[in-house]
Amino acid sequence: WNATDKEHDRALVMHRAFEAQVARTPDATALIFEDQRLSYAALNARANKAARVLQEMGVRPDTVVGLCCARGPELLIGALAILKAGGAYLPMDPGYPADRLEHFVKDSGAAVIVTLAAQEPDLPRHDAQLLVLDAEPRLTSASEENLPETSAPADLAYLIYTSGSTGTPKGVMVEHRNVLNFYAGMDDVVDHAQGGTWLAVTSLSFDI
Repeated sequence: WNATDKEHDRALVMHRAFEAQVARTPDATALIFEDQRLSYAALNARANKAARVLQEMGVRPDTVVGLCCARGPELLIGALAILKAGGAYLPMDPGYPADRLEHFVKDSGAAVIVTLAAQEPDLPRHDAQLLVLDAEPRLTSASEENLPETSAPADLAYLIYTSGSTGTPKGVMVEHRNVLNFYAGMDDVVDHAQGGTWLAVTSLSFDI
């Protein structure tokens, strides 16, 4: 029963796996939100722009970056941008109580928060730099090209908070290699080759 070993590319990181799919199907639809559609190429380009601004803000491997965006294209753009810059994203659901989000920021030491103009007034108290995805002028002139190597499989991909057995949320650190192992396992049971899909109905703040 425990013979579950599987050969897969152990040198990959999350955003490189995504970029490989961009190269295979640049014009295919990657994201649909209400009346908006983004192709793989368009989503990748927007994430690259934001990643370059994040690097200017000091994001490096294992830098924790808060991600406080409502559900929409910017949520995925922000997550991909943080990974591409080398950082680890920290989901901050705008629907969570302010004191819980404040704990996330303080406990994680997040130095940067990626957000939207509509969410900015409701952010908890913090000393972080802000990248407001729909109001940052530097995004216009930033390059759309993929970034050079910024992280390795053993670097953090994201930091997610559980409720904790004591009632105090506790941060769980997930590395790129952990996630790629999960992807490899899912590829065994989901028909990805023929365009099969699977549905996750949870928030980004809940790790399946």
